[in-house]
Amino acid sequence: MKARAAVRASRLELDSAKQTLKSAGPARQEQARLEVENAEDDLVQKTEVAITLMKTVLDNPEPLKNINELIKTQLMFYAAAAESLSLVQGEIEEISLAAEGEYRKSRDH
Repeated sequence: MKARAAVRASRLELDSAKQTLKSAGPARQEQARLEVENAEDDLVQKTEVAITLMKTVLDNPEPLKNINELIKTQLMFYAAAAESLSLVQGEIEEISLAAEGEYRKSRDH
C-alpha cells in the first residue's frame, strides 16, 4: 500500500511540474523542464518498485493464505462477539423493563 501511495504522490508531483512548465516564463523554462524530467524519473522508479512488490505478493501465496486465515478468524470472533452482545442486550432490556415497572409502582403509591 505504501508503494501505491508513493506512486500516486509521485504522479501528482509530475502533474504539478508539468503545469509549472506550461505556465513558466522564458527565464524559468529550462529549470521547469528539468523538474519535469526529474519527476518523470521518480515516477518511473516508484512504479517499478510497486510492480516488483506486487509481483512478489503474487509469486508467493503464503502471505495471501495467512491474510485469509486472519480474516476467517476475525469473522468467527466478531460473529461470537455479536451473538454475546445480543444475548446481553436482551437480558439488560428485560432488567430495564422490570426496573422501570418497579420504579413506576413505587411512584404510584
